[in-house]
Amino acid sequence: MSKKRVRIAGASLGVLIVALCASVLWAEPPVTEVILESYSEPNWATGFWEGPATIWIDGVKYEGEIVFSGEGETKKNNYHGTEVKVYDFGDLGTFEVSGTNKTTFAYVSPEHRWHRYTSHVQITDGTGVFAEAHGVFQFVGYTDWLLNPAGPPDAYAFEGTQANIVGIQMD
Repeated sequence: MSKKRVRIAGASLGVLIVALCASVLWAEPPVTEVILESYSEPNWATGFWEGPATIWIDGVKYEGEIVFSGEGETKKNNYHGTEVKVYDFGDLGTFEVSGTNKTTFAYVSPEHRWHRYTSHVQITDGTGVFAEAHGVFQFVGYTDWLLNPAGPPDAYAFEGTQANIVGIQMD
């Protein structure tokens, strides 16, 4: 084999090795399909909404809890604000999301209110399998209020979403 062919083969092999190694070094953590939902009720003593949460990670179901806080401005037909939600899935870990929300008052009467809810939040903190997770959730749901003139209303909320999250470490 001539020296020219050896140099070209050596250079080609070198480029191939660099290309293969670079793709491993620059690769993102795996993308995980997540479905997340929760039901919550206001805890009038703390001011937070609390309740059960469920997460499916690549089709496997895990049960946990949500604590939700927010603040915003109520207008005649809607509410806009910010929110922070903390999900606790026990040994799996916790994660926090924060962002903005909007509630549209779909039905309002003296005894009952039903609101459509949307939010756009991103993961801001995590522990356990969620320690390196990042991504965005766009929730949809509702709140339902049964107004009680003698005391605080009976209220509950449902929200759910599906997202692709990067960096959940299930191994």
